[in-house]
Amino acid sequence: MILNILKSNNIFLKGRFKLIFIILSALLIIYIIYPVLNIINLITSESLSLMVRKEVYTSLAVSLFTATLSTIIISSFGIPLGYILAKYNFRGKIIVNFLVLIPLVIPPLASGALLLGVFGPYSSLGSIFPFNLTQSLVGIIISQVYIASPFMILSSQTAFKAVDPSYEHASRILGKSEFDTFLLVTLPLSKLGLLVGLTLTWIRSLGELGATLMMAYNPNTISIRIFEDNALGGIYYAVPSIISVILVIMLLLLMSNSIGRFRSSNLSWM
Repeated sequence: MILNILKSNNIFLKGRFKLIFIILSALLIIYIIYPVLNIINLITSESLSLMVRKEVYTSLAVSLFTATLSTIIISSFGIPLGYILAKYNFRGKIIVNFLVLIPLVIPPLASGALLLGVFGPYSSLGSIFPFNLTQSLVGIIISQVYIASPFMILSSQTAFKAVDPSYEHASRILGKSEFDTFLLVTLPLSKLGLLVGLTLTWIRSLGELGATLMMAYNPNTISIRIFEDNALGGIYYAVPSIISVILVIMLLLLMSNSIGRFRSSNLSWM
């Protein structure tokens, strides 16, 4: 009797499995997209006139420049670290994996305070430099690199782990050095995961707020501009900056999708 009930329930769940997942996925997508679509209700004639403010475009330019430079810096160090964590076993590896997660665990404001203690004008390290590391583009980049670095490290680590070691072994057997194998075999096979890491790192850098508030309130990034506009004039005053960020992110995603389709079509043609 009990077995028959369990079997009937199992058949019911099998028939409804796809439907349940579709419903759950649709609810999450609606939850994510509805606040973005709701911005239409926040647009007023006054907010449209504020779209041409110089401060909005200046802040956006600052964010685009610093996020791009921060992503380059993070990739230069994060990809090698991700490779080491994926391919090598060593004593203390679990500790390094834990340390990588610290910027994700600590609240961004707390991270900014810690960075300020290290790079502030009155700190031992900050006083060495002839220029101020805080309240500058350098301070913004320091904040973005610290906060966004785990996204590149973890993504590259996962991508490198997914590479079949037999391909790398075959390359070494054919006489290729470890560096040549990394460039010719490992990197091409993990390019999709690395592209995801680069995209996430850049987007996280672009949207960074908490640590930047502590390290470099000026010059304003687009996130600080939104924060400041909302504090001074409410959500309607912040709408132009929010729209500019949404448009930039949409453009980036469209470009990434187009590049992915172009590469896929080339591979299928070959």
